[in-house]
Amino acid sequence: MQNERLTAFVAASKSKGVSDDFLAALLMRRGWPREDVFDAIGSYWESVTGVMIPERAGRGESARDGFLYLLAFITLSVWSSQLGSMLFQFIDHWFPDPVVVPWRDVRLSVTWQMASIAVAFPIFAVVMRIILREAAHSPERLQSGVRRWLTYIALLLTASGVLCDLIAFLDRFLQGGLTTRFVLKVLTVLVICGAIFVYYLGSLRWGRSDDELRQAKKRSLIFGAGSLAVVVIAFCTGLTIAGTPSVQRLVEADRRRVDDLRQLAAGMYGRHQRSLNPQTQALPPRLSDAVGVDATRRVDPASGRPYEYIPLEGTRYQLCAAFAVTNADEVPAPIFWRHEAGRTCFTFDAKESPPWQ
Repeated sequence: MQNERLTAFVAASKSKGVSDDFLAALLMRRGWPREDVFDAIGSYWESVTGVMIPERAGRGESARDGFLYLLAFITLSVWSSQLGSMLFQFIDHWFPDPVVVPWRDVRLSVTWQMASIAVAFPIFAVVMRIILREAAHSPERLQSGVRRWLTYIALLLTASGVLCDLIAFLDRFLQGGLTTRFVLKVLTVLVICGAIFVYYLGSLRWGRSDDELRQAKKRSLIFGAGSLAVVVIAFCTGLTIAGTPSVQRLVEADRRRVDDLRQLAAGMYGRHQRSLNPQTQALPPRLSDAVGVDATRRVDPASGRPYEYIPLEGTRYQLCAAFAVTNADEVPAPIFWRHEAGRTCFTFDAKESPPWQ
């Protein structure tokens, strides 16, 4: 958008008969950028003649424009698709289908989606700010053929994504899926893709006049603020479901403890299977006698204390560990290895292989 004082000065000077060459030289001598000066003079002649200055074919197109628009559309694709996937996870979490056996813990998916959004959305916002700032300074960039081609390609990919998602949701619904989940997921796709479609399809009609540029800026602010609000709300909701990084570290430590106990029990089973002398089939007095178990697997990963080993009658024994949190809500739900926060013991038989779940 031209500087109003500069535009007013050019109009006043031309009304006094000042030539374009003298006016341009004077303004550039006073430090005005060449592009701003000629834009102001061009704006004056457009107002006098009532005709917009025609754009030369291909003007405004450059490798830099292509890079910015490609980066904007790629990051838009990443954060919008991951936002949709995260909202689908929320819907599945809040409206579970009792007939469908969940195969993966929703927290594992949500953390990946949160990370993708946290990286892609700020880059998208910065790139779009650069694009809009340059468009305000040089409105002819809005007529760039590169911009139009890439925008139409992005809209085509968005429409294709909507069709594929709706087909998949309808297929699941016809197979007996819950109506609530179907409706909410369809609405999620329509809202996200619809907002993108409306904004970018409307951007193709942006003109060069000051009013049109102001409207473009207003719509961009609405689109950006709405996107930011949805992303922040989804991100905070994801933290409540997946837990903070500190909680996730406790969960990972507990999974390591379960895996350590499983390895120790497998070592005890292997020792029993390799025994040829019946007398050696008795339980070993120490965990260090378990076959094929690394020393780091015999101690707690956080405290460094050895796991508790309690021999029972015959070939039965117990392994105990102090867990940080419960795993009762994990998906798939643990059966044998279910534990609460605090000390938990598991009973094994050296003659049997330890269960996986």
